[in-house]
Amino acid sequence: MDDSVKKIFFYLGVVAALYLLFYYVLPFLVKLLAFLFQALFYVFIWGAVAFVVIFLVAHLVKIVRKEV
Repeated sequence: MDDSVKKIFFYLGVVAALYLLFYYVLPFLVKLLAFLFQALFYVFIWGAVAFVVIFLVAHLVKIVRKEV
């Protein structure tokens, strides 16, 4: 009887751990990943904007130097 009670508590613990994993841990990890990707995308977009502005200014300087 002692082994069967241990086995029942073990399975209840596994079910409880799975419940906690799916109900609390995985949504937290998904929200964390979403935040990280959002921040990475934000930095990438502003980097791309800065890159385009720098090349635009360089192109304009090149045009102005040719005309002068």
